[in-house]
Amino acid sequence: MTEQASTGRAGDRRRAADGDDDSEWEKRRREILEAAAEVFFQRGFDRGTTKEVAARVGLTQPAIYHYVGSKQDLMIEIARQVDADFSAAIAEALASGTDPVTQLRGVVYSFMRALSRNRRSFAVYWKEYRAIPPEVARSVTAHQRTFIEQVSRLVTQVQELGVLPADQPTEIVTQGILGMLSWTYWWYRPDGPSTPDDIARGFLALIGLSEDEETSS
Repeated sequence: MTEQASTGRAGDRRRAADGDDDSEWEKRRREILEAAAEVFFQRGFDRGTTKEVAARVGLTQPAIYHYVGSKQDLMIEIARQVDADFSAAIAEALASGTDPVTQLRGVVYSFMRALSRNRRSFAVYWKEYRAIPPEVARSVTAHQRTFIEQVSRLVTQVQELGVLPADQPTEIVTQGILGMLSWTYWWYRPDGPSTPDDIARGFLALIGLSEDEETSS
C-alpha cells in the first residue's frame, strides 16, 4: 500500500494513543466519510477539498487528517465502507433463513437497508471509481464479484424451485435484480414517502417473490 493510502491506518494508531472511545471515534469517522461523499458527489473528487468536508462536520482540516487522513484516504475509506457494509448485507441475508427463497428475499431487504445508509457513498464509489488506488480497487472488486456469485447461486436455486422463471438465463435474472436495487441510489430520498423496506417489498412483488411477516420485521 502506498504511503498516502496508509494515512488512515496511522489515524487508527493515533486513536489508540489518545485513548479515544471506539464508538465515538467510529461515529465521528462515519460522519466525516458521509460529508466527504456529499462533497465528492456534488463537486467531484478532483474539485472537492478537505476544507469543504471539515466545514460540513464542524471540524478543522487537521482534525480530518487525525480521524481519516488525506483527500485520497477519504476516497479509499469511502470505498472500504461501501465494501464492508454490502459484504455484511449479504452475510445477513444468507443468515436470514435456510431456504433459498427466504435468503433471496433477505438479499433484497439487506441490500436496500445498506444502500439507504450509504446512498451518497455508493454513488461516489461508482462515479469516482477512477480515484480509488488500484490495490484498493482490486480488493473491493473481488468482494463485489463474490457478492454477485453468491446472489447468482441463490437465483439458480430459486429458479430450480420454479419461483423465478427457469426458462431465462440466470445471469440476466441476477443482473436484473441487482441492477434494480443498485440504481435506487439515484432516486431514493431518506425524507421521501417510502422507507427502504417499502422499496424492498415493492421490488419483491415485481419479481414475484412472496414474503412473510418474519422477513420484513
